[in-house]
Amino acid sequence: MAMIRLGVHGVVPHVPLAEALRATGFHSDNGARVITSVSPMTNLTPSFLRVRVHPVQGFTLVEMSIVLVVIGLILTGILNSQSVIRNAKTKDLIKGVNDVAVSAQQFRDRYGAWPGDLTTAVASIPSLTATCNGNGNGQIDSAAETTCASEELIRSGMLRGDATNPLRLQGSITLTVTGATVALTGVAGLPTSWVNVVRIQTIDCDLALQLDRATDDGNLATGYFRSGTVCAGENENVAVANAVLRLN
Repeated sequence: MAMIRLGVHGVVPHVPLAEALRATGFHSDNGARVITSVSPMTNLTPSFLRVRVHPVQGFTLVEMSIVLVVIGLILTGILNSQSVIRNAKTKDLIKGVNDVAVSAQQFRDRYGAWPGDLTTAVASIPSLTATCNGNGNGQIDSAAETTCASEELIRSGMLRGDATNPLRLQGSITLTVTGATVALTGVAGLPTSWVNVVRIQTIDCDLALQLDRATDDGNLATGYFRSGTVCAGENENVAVANAVLRLN
């Protein structure tokens, strides 16, 4: 079998002889066939088998560092914005509860009775629902008096809002002035000396504790602010269905 010597380049099998001779500079001298020059082995490889390898460039350490810094700044901005929104909601709730408590006290000072319990409410307050006269016993002691209490505060100009609907904050939090009984507050174990309260519904443990610190002693089981839920800490994921602030 014919072999083609390629010197230091070794032997390349399976290459057609004619193609190899053309690639290596074959010529005839006195009838003898002689290979006078040898090309590199890559030149003996058919063009359709040659593969060009292009270097793949990745990110440099500097580029990766810049990307990580940008991602960090974005995440920090998102977390800060969420914290700002949460703080704004907390302040809004604290202000709303204080406004309701103060307006209830002012109503009592003006009319001599708590909102909802005033016996002459219909005659004293324009546009009030005709059934909103209370029994005058000093306590908002029914669901009807509780509903009328909110309307009377708004119709009398003590609070702003829709007189035909409950007082709401942030879309879901409900505030009412009511009597300090389990049936009306949803909070068990309140001291028997409590008479009327501001009821706060549909908050969480974080908001409840923030409210307690702003209005009372920071302990949901003692003082003038109580919760129907035990809160181990400021946890936004633990719902508080009912909490109350004592009026008298």
